[in-house]
Amino acid sequence: MADEEQGAVRVSMRDIYAEVQRQGRLLEKIANSLPDSEEKIEDHEVRLRRLEQRMWQAIGGFGFLAAIVSPLVTVLT
Repeated sequence: MADEEQGAVRVSMRDIYAEVQRQGRLLEKIANSLPDSEEKIEDHEVRLRRLEQRMWQAIGGFGFLAAIVSPLVTVLT
């Protein structure tokens, strides 16, 4: 009677077990809905390699442009 008056809640081991099982099923469902990490990592590697190649191409292009423009500016001034 005193427990009911104070609003106490009684949780049994069966209740805890059922909740743990429910949480496990939920976690498994979430894990299965996530994309494959290996595929995602390889995709990022490919994208980074392309970006690095373009960066070096741009650096080479700017260097070539500087080598051509610098003598032209000197000749024209």
